[in-house]
Amino acid sequence: MGSRLIQVLLGLSLLLNTFVLVGFVYSSWISPPTFERHMPPPPPPPGTRPSPVEALIKDLGLDDGQRDAMRGPMERYTAVRRERFRETQKIRDQTAAELAKPQMDMTRIDGLIDQITKLRADQWKESLHAVAQLEPQLRPDQRERLRVLLAERFAGAPPPPRSGGRAPGALAPGLGRPPQ
Repeated sequence: MGSRLIQVLLGLSLLLNTFVLVGFVYSSWISPPTFERHMPPPPPPPGTRPSPVEALIKDLGLDDGQRDAMRGPMERYTAVRRERFRETQKIRDQTAAELAKPQMDMTRIDGLIDQITKLRADQWKESLHAVAQLEPQLRPDQRERLRVLLAERFAGAPPPPRSGGRAPGALAPGLGRPPQ
């Protein structure tokens, strides 16, 4: 009986060692590393990312007729935006070249930064002009949604309080500070 027990134990030990070895081989060479499994997809390159106006149009849920009416203005807006992006990239390259020099010319760098700032401001204005062209095509519910989105995205303001409700964080009526 003793030899039979030893054979069973050796068989179980061999089986256990086989499972450990297979698990090691799988985790080392077959399964993808952890960082590859849980990483979100990389962001799109800057030139292919949708513009603020395109994202706004998507969020408003325009129908086909509204999209057709906006096709011409959006093509012009996209062309101007693309050209402004190229200009900005050229100035950024010039700025990088100035910063890489052993002696930085701060008057030149200041001028380049001012040019980039002006291009950004012009792009923001162009985006708002495109939105203004979009507004007459919208239904009343889309216009209301547009106002909320503009306040959130373009102006960076907190969303307006909901109609009929309290502002977030406001106390309910009658619930003031406790007496002291």
